[in-house]
Amino acid sequence: MINIVTSFYISKQSSDLDGERTEEIVSALLNNIDCDIVEKIHLFVDDEDALDKLNKIAGSDKIKVVGILKRPKYNDFFNYILENIPDKICMITNSDIYIKEYDRRLLEMLNDNKYLFTLTRHEHDLSCYWVENYYGSHDCYIFNSKFLDKNIINEHTDFNQNLPGIENQIISSFCKNGFKAFNPCYQIKIVHLHKSDLRSYDSNRDFVGIPCGDYKGFICQIYCVPPCHL
Repeated sequence: MINIVTSFYISKQSSDLDGERTEEIVSALLNNIDCDIVEKIHLFVDDEDALDKLNKIAGSDKIKVVGILKRPKYNDFFNYILENIPDKICMITNSDIYIKEYDRRLLEMLNDNKYLFTLTRHEHDLSCYWVENYYGSHDCYIFNSKFLDKNIINEHTDFNQNLPGIENQIISSFCKNGFKAFNPCYQIKIVHLHKSDLRSYDSNRDFVGIPCGDYKGFICQIYCVPPCHL
């Protein structure tokens, strides 16, 4: 039912935690392969080393490698979906996210409605700080590709993943293109595997969010409901 579009990479930050970080990426992928609601996983693979790793750990028919040697931007994801995954429920997500639980009836609403489900995550130990203390942290975007058009490819989506503040750029672009955004993070539970806490960005230097006086209010009141039942 769901076509996941994401990236796969090996952590190469010259850190003692690189191995642990890579295993988090691998574990998220394997969990998504095992999820019965996932139809296909379309992967942009970072480099040949990552491709070798992928071939060793995931021999699944669900996996489709769609690009190598390219760190994708959201525009690349959208272009790929428009050209290759028509009329399907798609999920653009970070590499360290997997689907833990889902409400099929809720997902089926995407077949007839121009909705965006942009979910706040649960953590590796199933705690949910960002759900209970809502401040953004939307790590995936679920929608039906039949409602998508080229207007989604713009300056708001011309960013790589994993940048602080990126979610309000992406949610903003969806909403400006006629989507209604919801955050049903209790009915569709995604888990964030990042116990290593190894990051490749600086929260202040690399912030790309749309400027506003109240970041929490901007996300919550304008672009999506806070974490609650739909």
